[in-house]
Amino acid sequence: MAREEMVMSQGEFVKIDSKDQIEKRLPFLIERIEKWDYAKPLCIKLTPYRNARSISQNKLFHKWCKQISEKFIERTPEASPEAMKLYLKKMFLGIEDVKIGKQIIPDQVKHSSDLDVGEMVHFMDQVYHWGLENKVILAVPEESEYRKLKIKQES
Repeated sequence: MAREEMVMSQGEFVKIDSKDQIEKRLPFLIERIEKWDYAKPLCIKLTPYRNARSISQNKLFHKWCKQISEKFIERTPEASPEAMKLYLKKMFLGIEDVKIGKQIIPDQVKHSSDLDVGEMVHFMDQVYHWGLENKVILAVPEESEYRKLKIKQES
């Protein structure tokens, strides 16, 4: 199994498409469980597979944040690409309280890394239209996954 199929930002995962694949995947799972150092407990969580937002989508979103920053930075020196990224995520994804043990950290901006491909397209649509409303024409490269998904969505 290719390594890129298993590694994600939240740890490792094994995608199983059918019962026929269970026996093929078990040796990898057993090996990983046996090699775990157990300095921190291991959690095995079974969940339905979701296509996480893509690297292409993430790169384009960062490019857009830079474009927006360039438009606003003269009037608002704090409008760095990173600040615009936080602003847009807060505006369109919202905030949440993060619980760490008994501690609660209120009002944290939600992460776009938690979005799947479709949710990321929706978020990017909101950013794109916000840009238009604020006289920022955001680049959508021909080869971008965002453009390809929009075309597929419209057909």
